[in-house]
Amino acid sequence: MALRNCNQSPNLLSAAFRSKRVLSALLSAIFVGSSAIGEFPEKPIKIIVPTNTGGEVDTLARIFQRAFQKHKILPVKTVVVNLDGAGGTIGTRRIKDSPPDGYTIGLWTPGIVTSKAMGIVSYDHTDFTVIGRSGYSKLGLGVLGSSRFDSIEMLVSESKKDPKSVKIATNIGLPVHLTPLMFAEGAGIELNFIQTGGGSKRLASILGQHTDLSLFSLLEFIKYESTGLKPLVFLSEERPPQFPDTPTAKEIGVDLVISDSRVWLAPKFTPGDRIEYITNALRKVMALPEIEKEFKSLGIHNEFGGPEIVHEFLDNMRERVTPIATRARNP
Repeated sequence: MALRNCNQSPNLLSAAFRSKRVLSALLSAIFVGSSAIGEFPEKPIKIIVPTNTGGEVDTLARIFQRAFQKHKILPVKTVVVNLDGAGGTIGTRRIKDSPPDGYTIGLWTPGIVTSKAMGIVSYDHTDFTVIGRSGYSKLGLGVLGSSRFDSIEMLVSESKKDPKSVKIATNIGLPVHLTPLMFAEGAGIELNFIQTGGGSKRLASILGQHTDLSLFSLLEFIKYESTGLKPLVFLSEERPPQFPDTPTAKEIGVDLVISDSRVWLAPKFTPGDRIEYITNALRKVMALPEIEKEFKSLGIHNEFGGPEIVHEFLDNMRERVTPIATRARNP
């Protein structure tokens, strides 16, 4: 009966064969697409650093770059691209506007939040795919070793007697601007903020005695200690073991505790499997004994934080700095 029906309806057989070919083609396309995704990465991955070379963010990016290649954690080269300028916004904008294919990522700071709070840019962390946080470091205010300020108490006292007499090197709109503002408000003083730029430029300003003070991470205090830079106060719960004689802000009556995070970003809508691939690579680097040792020597807490932790941290930062940023824009 079936044979007779097929002979009587040859179009049915032809349609069946056509359907089979279409199904086969679809399955092949799905297989090829899956294979292409599985082959990521196939070309170099760019790590955009929104500062010049030699700074803290650049130092950390290059630690990862070396480890990726030395230990063959990534099968392709990684290229660090420094895009300095405009308080980091040139670099962050390049990250945001790059194709969401996993081949462009970036490393930045909570400045991704403060720049928007200051009205410098129209975007923040919610306009990116957050990959994670590769550790965090304590923050402190520091001066030149030969500075007239021997202690933070002396600096606060001088500032109260003569408001805005203390010049602080900063990068307007970034945490190095708003964090000292929070400290100044807590201490009841006014500082004279001088626009200088990134970490190396702020250091040069202090070493050249053009300014008195600036905000640095523990990593920077360790790295630049030989230049004569010294911390006056740390914005942490406890004194760092590397500088046991330097008090915390809380010890002098300023209730300010804030850490310095380095956040990995990718363009919005970067495929999840590629983000996962990069995340695993970052975790592998941080698990290396040599990296754990290096992070410890640099005062970096070697603890990876996922997107949820980073979003919570940055959301909190946004809430804290927005009122201060509003006052800073409208003094």
